[in-house]
Amino acid sequence: MEQWYQEARQYLKQYRFYHSIVEEASRYWSDTAKSKRLQRMALYCQQVTSAIDNIRDRRQANVIRNEFIVADGGPQLAYQQSGLGKTQYYVIRKQAMREWWQLINQCTGNRSVTKQHRS
Repeated sequence: MEQWYQEARQYLKQYRFYHSIVEEASRYWSDTAKSKRLQRMALYCQQVTSAIDNIRDRRQANVIRNEFIVADGGPQLAYQQSGLGKTQYYVIRKQAMREWWQLINQCTGNRSVTKQHRS
């Protein structure tokens, strides 16, 4: 698997983790009471979803959304919801990941986005 693809998948998987923390904290704390780290996690989540929303092809955006963003989503849900054959699904999925990865890198100023959020 290509390096960029692995990094993009890891970035999206990390979104799920951060989103669960941010969502839980939002129930108990006001925006002013949130720590800087929690605010960075919230920004991270906003950047991820914004980049997905900016994918031009709706099929591609929905594949990413159904696999990584939707609660209880995953590869099986994304495949089923796409209505595509297996081969076509994997082609669309890779194109979606490539476009999303380019958009997220533009959004973060072309820094290495995975290194930026590991700490």
